[in-house]
Amino acid sequence: MSLAIVMTLVAAVYRLLPHPYNAAPLGAIAFMGGMCLGRRYALWVPLVALALTDLVLNARMGYPILYWPRAFDYGAFVLIGAAGLWARSQRQWAKLGLALATPFVFFLISNFGVWLFGLSLGNEPYPKTLAGLTACYAAGLPFLRGTLIGDWGFMLAFVGATALATHRQTMSVPATA
Repeated sequence: MSLAIVMTLVAAVYRLLPHPYNAAPLGAIAFMGGMCLGRRYALWVPLVALALTDLVLNARMGYPILYWPRAFDYGAFVLIGAAGLWARSQRQWAKLGLALATPFVFFLISNFGVWLFGLSLGNEPYPKTLAGLTACYAAGLPFLRGTLIGDWGFMLAFVGATALATHRQTMSVPATA
């Protein structure tokens, strides 16, 4: 569990550093938190990392400290973390499928929140119509690429670090005769 907390902290710090646009590890933190952290910590440790980094980023960018439409983003991360918790008891193909779905779940939920409460890139509210929702999702597509890179890249790094740590741990245990 300590490795999972260290990986969450590293990913949170990464979020505060300059990085490719929207290629942040947030979905990976949520999903892998659900997979790797103890059930007691699986949902709240990733959310605390997200909230603390949001405070810093919002202050840095001049946004309100608490921006309530982000509740949809937090809801998406809770859902992704719950999927990680559920995936613990599933077969490998199900774990992989859920991991691959993570950026798309976030995209669908967060852009729905933008459509419902946010503003378009032209600082106008989206029309509350199917056309407005479609326009919102279309405007969000450029952000999806970074989300895919960040989530999948960090998940690969987390899985690799966990496998390496597990391998080293089993190599250091003396064999009994």
